[in-house]
Amino acid sequence: MKQFTLFGRAEGPSGLRLAGAVALTALLAAAGPALGQQQAPILDAMVESGDLPPVAERLPANPLVVEPVDSVGTYGGTWRSALRGGLDNAWIARTVAYDGLVRYNREWDEIIPNLAESWEVSEDATTYTFKLREGLKWNNGTPFTSADIAFAVELMSEPSYGVGTFIKNANNPVTAEVVDETTVKLIFEKPNGIIMDELASVNGLTLVSLSKDYCSQFYPKYNPNAAEEAKAAGFETWELWMANRCSWSTETIRFANPELPFMNAWMIEEPLTGDATRATFVRNPYYWKVDSAGNQLPYIDRLEMRVSDSLEEITLMALNGEIDFQDRHIATVANQPLFFDGQEEGDYRLGENIPSNMNTMVLQFNLNHVDPVRRELFSNKDFRIGVSHLIDRQEIIDVVFTGQGSPGQAAPRPESPFYDEEMTTQYTEFDPDAAAAAFAAAGLGEKNGDGFYTMPDGSPLVVTIDMISAFRAEWTDMMELMQLQLEAGGIDIELNNIDRTLYYDKRPTGDYDAQIWQGDGGLDVIQEPRYYMPSGDESVWAYRWAQWYLGSRPEIAEEPAEWAKQQMELMNQLRASGDPAERDELMKQILTIAKENFPVIGVSLPGNGYYIAKNNLRNVAEPMLHAYLFPTPGPYDPFQWYFAAE
Repeated sequence: MKQFTLFGRAEGPSGLRLAGAVALTALLAAAGPALGQQQAPILDAMVESGDLPPVAERLPANPLVVEPVDSVGTYGGTWRSALRGGLDNAWIARTVAYDGLVRYNREWDEIIPNLAESWEVSEDATTYTFKLREGLKWNNGTPFTSADIAFAVELMSEPSYGVGTFIKNANNPVTAEVVDETTVKLIFEKPNGIIMDELASVNGLTLVSLSKDYCSQFYPKYNPNAAEEAKAAGFETWELWMANRCSWSTETIRFANPELPFMNAWMIEEPLTGDATRATFVRNPYYWKVDSAGNQLPYIDRLEMRVSDSLEEITLMALNGEIDFQDRHIATVANQPLFFDGQEEGDYRLGENIPSNMNTMVLQFNLNHVDPVRRELFSNKDFRIGVSHLIDRQEIIDVVFTGQGSPGQAAPRPESPFYDEEMTTQYTEFDPDAAAAAFAAAGLGEKNGDGFYTMPDGSPLVVTIDMISAFRAEWTDMMELMQLQLEAGGIDIELNNIDRTLYYDKRPTGDYDAQIWQGDGGLDVIQEPRYYMPSGDESVWAYRWAQWYLGSRPEIAEEPAEWAKQQMELMNQLRASGDPAERDELMKQILTIAKENFPVIGVSLPGNGYYIAKNNLRNVAEPMLHAYLFPTPGPYDPFQWYFAAE
């Protein structure tokens, strides 16, 4: 049996960093009859009345045993947090929904069992055979079997359904074969060397989120009347009906249907709807994990999430001690002094997060601009070098981040095995003379009467940078400083603050100069290469090249430059390889090409972040690695958190 790891080796740098700070996870394959198999007292009456089977009958034959971070806990309580509006599915994904076939360990350096107790991989990396735990059940008590996995794969194979999921790849289709109730095979047409990382990430929920027993009623293959019933229910197509009732993975609408079966620690009580002011979740009586003393998890009975568009309200809730754990939205650099000073009065503490982001902001000039003159300029590496040398990064770090962080480009973090100091630091010196030389090499025209460079043909040069100030509070301050710095060096900058919908809508048009975003891909380098090569829709700097690579949106796809095509070929080899060492070597080659061609501009390596936790909330690991694909705090097992008696 092969087990693939995130970094292609058993012990990654993040693990080395955390080894002394976080208790090691012990996720054992079996639990024996000596375990207590106790349940939450809140379930006792239901068992006594016969409404719920005894806990021994609800657990699988071999529940997953989780070693608590600090201590065996006690049952009860409500975990209070907040969502920023009715579309804030990411916080739910991170708190409720991290339970796939497999998962990452707490050190993020190994893929470990979860719903699947084991797996095997064929030598050619085309067939993955998973062995499920025997006796797993959905939260409504129906069996969770191989048929549910096969159903999800079957549904995603529909041409009209499942667009955007990792399991739907036209270049490497997959089928599922049910061997028996607990054994299922995923069979790919071609080798797939990264599927285990997909399954262990936040995306892994996709394959285990669709109960065949419940969701097949919306699928014409199993219900010939599904299309007709969809119209009667108010939906144009069965696909829209299915998406409404059985949305896969962590789509927001998934949390609007309390009838939808779950395999997570908590299940929907009050749904997240468009006009909801709160969403709540209650314990799943069929959850399939126990602590090291045999007690069924989770410890906490309920989750209550206030739904508010007001960051000020959520911040005030935390200061008043009305939030038990949260980092999302409110744990900003600007709020840090406020939260630090309010710890005693709010009865909470601040814990440390280590971000996977490698940059506070990445500036992406549009190399695929529809204007050929601008396209040529932005594609000129010397132009980008000149802009980079005009950014006084230390001033931004001192003013915006109170001195936290260090100048840096878009490059893997120092904790990553892919770290390259030269890639991180190249062109980061604030050097107006070097900038002027680079602009001359790029062929910019003479400066006009206002002191701004002109285009090579002498026409005015004004660069518009799109931004969403509401997404990151510090971005406004950063961009206003950067605007002053670039204008002092002769580049006329216009800031364009727009909403997120327009931000995304502009990308396919190709009619934008530049956009900014956060620096993803610092630790999850292979999984999130957006700034290193044109890998997907988030590669805004080369959106049309990415479409060519993905085979999507052929109407706007453009053949990339040779260096980018070379990266794509290397990535194809990487994705097809079953050898972790070979994948690492191929990724290094992709990064070397990125370093040489310098496609995007970074500002600074972020300092560590923080979270807010009530003082009586226990078993919360510190520090935590923090990422979306590694959906913090999900991998640190919130289901084993508990409230200590005061």
